[in-house]
Amino acid sequence: LVAAVFAMQPAVAEELTLDTSKSLQTLEAELVALSAPRGVEAAALGAVTFLRAIEVTLQERYRTNAAVGDDFLFFPIPVVRLPVPPNPNPAPFEPQLFANMFKGVADDMTKARAALDAADLASDDKLIIDVAALWFDVDGNGSRGTGEGILDFIGTTLSGMPPSQGGQVEAAREGAIIHFDAADVEWLAAYTHLLSAVSEVVLAFDPTDVITDIVNSRRAMVEIRGSQQTDGSFWFGPGDEVWIDAFATVSGALNRRPEQARIAVARDHFLGMIDRNRAFWRLVGAETDNTFEWIPNGSQVAALGFRFPANTGTVWQGVLADAEAVLKGELLVPHWRTYPGGGVNVAALVADPPAFDIVTWVQ
Repeated sequence: LVAAVFAMQPAVAEELTLDTSKSLQTLEAELVALSAPRGVEAAALGAVTFLRAIEVTLQERYRTNAAVGDDFLFFPIPVVRLPVPPNPNPAPFEPQLFANMFKGVADDMTKARAALDAADLASDDKLIIDVAALWFDVDGNGSRGTGEGILDFIGTTLSGMPPSQGGQVEAAREGAIIHFDAADVEWLAAYTHLLSAVSEVVLAFDPTDVITDIVNSRRAMVEIRGSQQTDGSFWFGPGDEVWIDAFATVSGALNRRPEQARIAVARDHFLGMIDRNRAFWRLVGAETDNTFEWIPNGSQVAALGFRFPANTGTVWQGVLADAEAVLKGELLVPHWRTYPGGGVNVAALVADPPAFDIVTWVQ
């Protein structure tokens, strides 16, 4: 009788407040050490492992001044496009830094996804996070410095938001409590698949040798020129080396046949991203509350102050369906010289990926 009575009682929701006064490295170590983590603790480990992976990339770039100052090598892709302040005493830049960095991201996304999958949150379970208190230890000194708040980086990614909503994000810097729930676990799992896919593409084209050539040639040209400045009679002048070297790096890295196995794995991760994103929209669409939302449905408001149109979930499901059809070769990517009669078959590219010479692809 007692067992029957207890079985009839509603389950008590699990809650966990993330201690954002601690560094991500400390939080990750503490969560990994748990012998039998609860669902919310597994969700916390997945979230912290994800953020810690990004933090490590920022630290590596800061350590060598990669992507800032004289060693600017800009790749407009996730993670690397985040801003890093200049390091007054950098270590020598290493051409293999980017490949090593994305190998680490790929490994960490696998770990984060495993923890998120183990969470198995009920609808009322929640991980409580003050997003404004989260921070990346970019300089690795163990304490939060100016510009190291996660909202400083989110503000960069949301720079295209309407001014009113951008202002709300700015206001949230003083404190933004969110309840990270089952729907958000699916959202983050989808994001881990995205970063895994990007990592596999970077590693498939491994830019290390191209970066080595660019760095060596740049040093040689600086040595030849010496301390003299150009006389301004050329199309390009001082300062233009930054974006020219960046373009040469991207162009050179793409203009070779990538490793087909990694391209196929990247495609699978993109498909995984679509599956988990569908699960997110299904779960978030069923929510009826409106409290401390991270990503809202059409009738909710995010903790950071922004709203989505009421039909966002429906429209996004259509986007996901098209993306899946493109990855499977059921829809073609339009090309300006063949549209509307034909286009590029992504499935064929995955099966036998060619070199991606930028000029030839435009032609």
